[in-house]
Amino acid sequence: MYEVDYEAMGKRIREKRTELGLTQEKLAEKVGVGESHIGGIERGENICSLSVAAAISEVLEINMDRLVKGVNSENANQTFSEILGEVPDNNKDLYVKICEGVAEKLK
Repeated sequence: MYEVDYEAMGKRIREKRTELGLTQEKLAEKVGVGESHIGGIERGENICSLSVAAAISEVLEINMDRLVKGVNSENANQTFSEILGEVPDNNKDLYVKICEGVAEKLK
């Protein structure tokens, strides 16, 4: 059985929220929960329901698997695809070349 690392999940939520320029208050408003609940989730102190996790996932534009588990061997391809989708078309080739270079160094 998979055990959720709520602290790591909260950290991913905080990182994505700040990347998008959202405050805890704004995220809480969009998700439909209190700001203190979002703060507790981000610190790994509060366990959120599936419906709250799904709402957070939607607002932060991050798939649920990545939100809950982070990047792993099961979802890495989808994660790279999502990131590539966010890169402007004129920079996609550069992104791929950078990833190829990094992958070569990690072998």
